[in-house]
Amino acid sequence: MKRTLIIGLIVALLSACDLFTPRDPEPPIGTSDPYAWKPPTAPSIVLENLSSAFPAHKSNYHMDALSFDPDGAAGFVFFPDQGVAVSQPGVFDAWGYDEEENFITKLFQVLDEDDLQRLDWTVVQSSSLEGRHEIIADYDLSISYTETRGALPATLKGQATLTLIQNSDLLYEISVWQDLKNDTLPCWSDLKTLIQ
Repeated sequence: MKRTLIIGLIVALLSACDLFTPRDPEPPIGTSDPYAWKPPTAPSIVLENLSSAFPAHKSNYHMDALSFDPDGAAGFVFFPDQGVAVSQPGVFDAWGYDEEENFITKLFQVLDEDDLQRLDWTVVQSSSLEGRHEIIADYDLSISYTETRGALPATLKGQATLTLIQNSDLLYEISVWQDLKNDTLPCWSDLKTLIQ
């Protein structure tokens, strides 16, 4: 009898404190921020994260989209537009992850945080072959700078051929970026020569 009474008291106490009542679900993390970084489980998400880096003013979004290999075998490599490379000898001799990180850090330091920066991609072609994914996409970058850097271009256009690989977490990242100027406007390669 004593045992039944103790069990009854325990059940009554537990049910009184709503231990078994489900709570209201919380909204998913990051849904309130349209520029939040997303795990790149598909190649298209890599482009989204690159675009989000600018309005979010987060250079790490850009860098997280690139392949990092401390041994250098599968690390990020940038190939500039050939016309820009010829006009700027030596700048792009070995443009890899470290050079890109230096460039993007300096670029984000001079961007106007109070103004909306925008990077748009238009995919021209997308294909997969032997564990690699290639995206050819036109880009349009509109950026503004702090007052001290007015001589830099506000609009950049060009075409990028991006080779993406999957890392050990099966997330896509860019291993090779080939830049091509396809307009009279400056391209990524031009901007890299101006910010060093």
